[in-house]
Amino acid sequence: MGKEISVYKRVLQRLTVSQNVQVLHAVNEGIRPHAAKVLGIRPVYETFDVEQSNFDDFFKNNAKAFETEEIVTLDDKRDFTVRALIAKVQYHYDFALTDEEREEARRLLYVVEKYRDVAKKEYESETALLRSLVNELQQIPDLLDRFEITGLVAKLKQENEEFEALYNVRAQNVHDKQLKGNTAKYRTAANKAFDNLCKVVTGLTFMPLSEDEKTAVENIIDMINGQIQQATVVYNRHAGVVAGKKNDDENDDVEENNV
Repeated sequence: MGKEISVYKRVLQRLTVSQNVQVLHAVNEGIRPHAAKVLGIRPVYETFDVEQSNFDDFFKNNAKAFETEEIVTLDDKRDFTVRALIAKVQYHYDFALTDEEREEARRLLYVVEKYRDVAKKEYESETALLRSLVNELQQIPDLLDRFEITGLVAKLKQENEEFEALYNVRAQNVHDKQLKGNTAKYRTAANKAFDNLCKVVTGLTFMPLSEDEKTAVENIIDMINGQIQQATVVYNRHAGVVAGKKNDDENDDVEENNV
């Protein structure tokens, strides 16, 4: 078949609890429709679905440990800004005075439409999506100026970066043991079920499959690899923020000692 699943065990081990939850949740949502099309995957997928749901439910019931008033406030700010941005683009499209103006507004609308429900996502997923939205919009600066939304895009970028920096540091400071219940139990079970799923999917790449099954397996591999790649990026960014904060703290200590 030619496709294979990227190395994932070390990535999952390095993630915070919240990041691990989000990755497995995204994988489950993404592969569910494809797993149903391959008979050999169904039993191991059903186990993964149960364990991932248990892990997800456990974390949601205890997620307040990761939240502070400042995190909630920053999240509300970026939510308000992205909704205002999308609403303004929609307004320009709905009330365009010329065909040319409507076509230009349509180009912007095509971009923002993909992110209309972004504020409903989990914290880390929303952060990644907002980063993608800002990047896409910054590729068309002429239209941002044309419809006077350059400032809104810059504001959204700043608010999203402020949220991410605070959230990453907060997540780093919250250890598993500070969550109620046995985090390790649910996390280990979910990751083990994911590992078993990956092994079965890998095994199927060497088996004779129908065209529909082959397509489904390839889609599953692509979905898993995409999430692992994104998780690696999140981890690297997170590690960079924490390392930067540590260096700042060490420099502050040196300065204080030199006073």
